[in-house]
Amino acid sequence: MMKTDMKLLIGATVGATLLLSNAQAAQAPVYDLSDAGLAEKLVNLERVVNSRTRNQQRVQEQINGLQTEISEIRGKIEEQNFQIEKILQRQRELLLAFDVQSQQQQEAAKLLKSATLGQNLTSRSANPSVSIESNNSDRPNTSTTQPATSSSRSGNSVSSQNENDAVDYKAAVDLILKQRDTQAAIPALEQFVQNYPQSSFRPNAHYWLGQIFYNERKWQKASTHFKMLYSQFSTSNKVSDATLKLGIIAKNLGDNVKAREYFTVVIENHANTTSAKLAQEQINML
Repeated sequence: MMKTDMKLLIGATVGATLLLSNAQAAQAPVYDLSDAGLAEKLVNLERVVNSRTRNQQRVQEQINGLQTEISEIRGKIEEQNFQIEKILQRQRELLLAFDVQSQQQQEAAKLLKSATLGQNLTSRSANPSVSIESNNSDRPNTSTTQPATSSSRSGNSVSSQNENDAVDYKAAVDLILKQRDTQAAIPALEQFVQNYPQSSFRPNAHYWLGQIFYNERKWQKASTHFKMLYSQFSTSNKVSDATLKLGIIAKNLGDNVKAREYFTVVIENHANTTSAKLAQEQINML
């Protein structure tokens, strides 16, 4: 009995060993490298691998080239942006200079007109005194000397005020055009309007305040300053653009009837101007 069990155990062990050997042989087959077909497959596989490697190298070279081009383009864009900013800065300076000079020329024209009128009045009033002096040569003529002194003092006062308001106006507008600090420009311009109620730069100050609020889409505040130009300074060179902006504000607030009225005023009163052309385009879009 014991011998029979031992034989069975030995037979089972041998069988298991044979099965394990067969399984290992199946997992790791052995090929004959001398087979011509297998060698050809290996050559083809190597050719495919080499081809893919070359393609990857070409793609990498293209990527490197594109990165180099992008870097060059970025450099050119930065350079162009710098040049554009210089041009814009120059335009701001020219705009400010033109703004100030135009107002100074207008003020000079007004002063010249006033002086001419004053001289005419003085010469007319001086004619009767000449005849009086011919009859009373020993009587001093004080009627002509006193007004002349008063006129001289008044002229100096006006000249000083004109210089001060020009300086303060330029400083306020510099905050917009040069420093581009509109928030600081608002109180500066508002203070200018209060300090110089008779200044020839006052309509321009209202225009810039309106423009700042317009850009910030604060329609009511912008409208307040543009209406000052529209109603009180109709001869200002800013009134056409201010009226156009009033129309656009009315349109943005949903009042197309009022907007059309403003646009029509621009076209009728400021024909052949850029503002009139833009007003007509706005009417066409209503």
